[in-house]
Amino acid sequence: MRSLVLAVMVLGVAACSGPGAGDSGAADAGAATPASFTGSWKVSGHIVAPWFTGPGFAPEADAEILEKTLTLTETSASGPAALSCAAATGAVETAPVAGLFDGNVTDAGMAASVLGIEGDSVAVLKQTCADTGAAVLAYHLVKQDRLLLARDNVIYQFDRPSAEAPAEAAPSPAAATPVPAAPAEPAAPATPPQ
Repeated sequence: MRSLVLAVMVLGVAACSGPGAGDSGAADAGAATPASFTGSWKVSGHIVAPWFTGPGFAPEADAEILEKTLTLTETSASGPAALSCAAATGAVETAPVAGLFDGNVTDAGMAASVLGIEGDSVAVLKQTCADTGAAVLAYHLVKQDRLLLARDNVIYQFDRPSAEAPAEAAPSPAAATPVPAAPAEPAAPATPPQ
């Protein structure tokens, strides 16, 4: 059962990790600052955390996190209520891939195959919210415009629109209309043997 769940999770991450917005290369974990995390982030996928071993049920994603855009600044977070903080302090650290998400990622193979994390380390913004007590959220910058957040055994993948990504041009009407294939030439009649 666990291997089936793991296979489904790998497929889910692969589906939401395809090329496109937010796929702009690895982030330099050692050079990251709180400013590296700022901007507007939209959920592009989510999976049940690979370490989850609950008794016969799977945690569900927070609908509000899936629907709203998360906006991070160096001193605040806004968007979904569960992630919002009007007065935040943040510290960035470089964390080894094996040991991410409070030690729940046990090896680099799991990080690469299930979570799409490349490299040996990741920049992690630990944001503490002063107005809600000791709530600490850990945002993992896995690519320049992609971060992961684990919350209640669900891992959310957020993508930030890249400034250098070109806008897709709308297809022309001629390109949108399929061209029928040329009819096949009739086969020559078979000659009976003599």
